[in-house]
Amino acid sequence: MSVRKEDVAGAVRANEGWMRAKLKEVVEAKSFSGHEQAAQAVMRPLLESLGFAVNEIPVEPERLKASPLYSPVVHELHGCHNLWGELAPAQTLGKSLLINGHVDVVPTGETSLWSRPPFETYEKDGWFYGRGAGDMKGGLVAALTGLRALHDLGYKPAAPLYFNTVVEEECTGNGALASVEYIKANRIRVDAMLDPEPFSESIMSGQVGVIWAQLHLIGRPAHAMEASAGLNPIEAAMHVWQALRKLEASWNPPHQKHPVFGDHPHPLNFNLGQLNGGDWNSSVPTTCRMEFRCGFYPGFDPAEAKRQVEACVAAAIAELAEPPKYTLSFNGFHAPGCVVDLGTAPMQLLSRCHESVNGAAPVSYPCTGTTDVRLFQLGADIPSTCYGPRAQRIHALDECVELASMQRVAQVYALFIAQWCGLSAPGGGAR
Repeated sequence: MSVRKEDVAGAVRANEGWMRAKLKEVVEAKSFSGHEQAAQAVMRPLLESLGFAVNEIPVEPERLKASPLYSPVVHELHGCHNLWGELAPAQTLGKSLLINGHVDVVPTGETSLWSRPPFETYEKDGWFYGRGAGDMKGGLVAALTGLRALHDLGYKPAAPLYFNTVVEEECTGNGALASVEYIKANRIRVDAMLDPEPFSESIMSGQVGVIWAQLHLIGRPAHAMEASAGLNPIEAAMHVWQALRKLEASWNPPHQKHPVFGDHPHPLNFNLGQLNGGDWNSSVPTTCRMEFRCGFYPGFDPAEAKRQVEACVAAAIAELAEPPKYTLSFNGFHAPGCVVDLGTAPMQLLSRCHESVNGAAPVSYPCTGTTDVRLFQLGADIPSTCYGPRAQRIHALDECVELASMQRVAQVYALFIAQWCGLSAPGGGAR
């Protein structure tokens, strides 16, 4: 190794104030899915300040639909785009690396339930609070802090280093898919990809597949005093949901777990995320819309998952004394699962770098959600995984990321860059 871990640790500590200041800037930039440009406006000068040449990658669904990894959009993108940063050495001595992460965040829910407003950042007991601090702006800033530490020590990567901040991760992954298509169209060689998702400094060993679905039921309105003359679509939705929970159980048989998820008690989750219907307490409602998410194992075709959901919904509706009219659509995630080969060279090196910083080997983490890793691994055959800081309450109230964990992750990224990409002095000489 061309740089001592003690020197890296010292340089990361010296950048603690910078790290916290940049985290504050990017977290306070509200960037809900479809409206990410405020965060990208912070990320671009940040990348440029570290020497990256930055390009914009448009995310255009019409151009992505031909890909089997495309997910049908759920909202307008409002012209949002990815940022693709490149640090190109004068001479390539090592292997190229892509660091990828998303800047979109999920809705805050009822803001009055937060201890403070969701985008009013603050620190408490070593944790940094704010929507998106954990998922996943803390990881992005941690990785950049590691690179800045190397710069401060007088080093530059001796192989191409790419930094990709993407939109649309939380609902489709089409942002990362646009970057995959950009890589292939421009014949960019990427030897490994790391995604600093907030998985508590573990190395992701695999992830489930995910589909999103929307069920729209049409009933028959009536006055409540003549409720029997009506047809209640909300009650029908509840019946359908119970049927879907039985399907979920059938996908989780204890004796047929995927080997990556063998120790997890319930890897595959169905989630009823939204339920909307009716407009008056004394009226049988006319419509109900139910939106839900289904997880399934790697190797299971998302199209087959959708077929089974369709059959389940149809059977549940047919069981009703008077079946309501309905439509079932699948907008949002069409995401296959994937398995990470932890025996590959980048994964082994990542493990050694973690152990060098922490004094113990990392834990492998089977993710019961989906990440952008699938796009780069399945779409471009790039060895990829997630490695990021410790966070709490992502997608929930009072989301936060641990600052000490961010510093450790920054050290690991610096050491990984040093050994994977190699290092050179600013003048270009190898070190």
